[in-house]
Amino acid sequence: MMRTGIVALLVGLPVLLVAGGYAWMLDEPLSADARAWLEQAQVDEEQSRAYVFLNGLDADPGQSPEALGAERLQSYRAWRSSHGPMDEGFAEPVVATLALPQGPLFCAVEKDGCLTTLLSGVSGWVETDEQRLLRERYWQFLQLDDYRNLLEASIIAPLPPHRYLVSGQQLLTLQLLKVAQEGEGEQVRARLDEELHLLRGQLRRADTLIAKMILARMVERNMFWQAVLYRKGLMPVPSSVPAFDDAERSLLMPLQHEFQGMALLFEALPKAQSSLGEWLMLRWGLRPQMSTNASLTFYQPTAELSRRSPEVFVGELQQLPAAQWQRSWRNPMGNVLLEIGAPDYRRYAVRLQDLEAYRRLLQGLSQLPQGTPGAEQLRAFDNPYYPGQPAQLDEQGRLCFAGPMLEDDGARCLLL
Repeated sequence: MMRTGIVALLVGLPVLLVAGGYAWMLDEPLSADARAWLEQAQVDEEQSRAYVFLNGLDADPGQSPEALGAERLQSYRAWRSSHGPMDEGFAEPVVATLALPQGPLFCAVEKDGCLTTLLSGVSGWVETDEQRLLRERYWQFLQLDDYRNLLEASIIAPLPPHRYLVSGQQLLTLQLLKVAQEGEGEQVRARLDEELHLLRGQLRRADTLIAKMILARMVERNMFWQAVLYRKGLMPVPSSVPAFDDAERSLLMPLQHEFQGMALLFEALPKAQSSLGEWLMLRWGLRPQMSTNASLTFYQPTAELSRRSPEVFVGELQQLPAAQWQRSWRNPMGNVLLEIGAPDYRRYAVRLQDLEAYRRLLQGLSQLPQGTPGAEQLRAFDNPYYPGQPAQLDEQGRLCFAGPMLEDDGARCLLL
């Protein structure tokens, strides 16, 4: 009897081990929400003149942005057709490009001393031919209304030359500051109004996180300069600016793009070239679709939250903790990757919500006399996050609104 039991155990043990190993290695299907997000993140096959133009914004004077942008796009697509999302080795075509503007006048205006440098030094600035060309291209890009990302999310996918976009705005600002100091404040206000309108259109269309946040910063800078020029007496009262809408503050498309990149990473890792030890570790410890399903909790709640009005946003934000996901004992490597690859996307949502605070501060400036405002005058500013709460002055004498998760670089504040 005992011998029979031992024989049965010896025969059954390998079966149990095989069955257990199979159960351990088995991945789970993508959830309905994950599938929907990945489908929505698929790159549109239609063309985008705005994307191609931005992709070649730095083209040499002898080449058009459209031509260089299309050349770069085609070069990457051709390379990507025979390589995976984890493969390295892609090199963009080597071509001559515009020189990126340099010098003290191209400082970041948020940094200490930069504004003083610009106000005192712009009168002696002479725009070069290349700088004029970049400024004109910047304005041309703003007027293109079909922007959409044309590249699938990937760790090695090249980015458009966003630095030239930011420099284009700096060049426009320098030109307008110089014109304002020459007494043409009405003209400057009209141009800033138009720039803000066009930037907000591009902000609505931005479908990657980096593009969304760069454009949000550029919108902030436009309103910053309107406030500075008005308070310095160089421009009339800022025009009425419509409230920011949910499309402008929405992170849905940018976070779907980020999620697509994460899903591609999980899918590609077990197939990537690696040592035998790494390969065994990934095959044994990573469930790609299980990891993808778990990672959705990084993105979906913040995407939904980002579209709320500021008042609703701040209440729901307090109830939304940092991303938590369902850890699985069958997915140890996936748990590690999720742990180290999970940025706090709530901060990006706050930055977009802050645009409405900037707008309200700008709109209320016309009610303030020169000098330091009193408590009664500050009550005229209605905090978008906490209705009925007035604006306040910080230690530097800036006009500010209180709000959630305040950044260190002066969010929700305008200079007086």
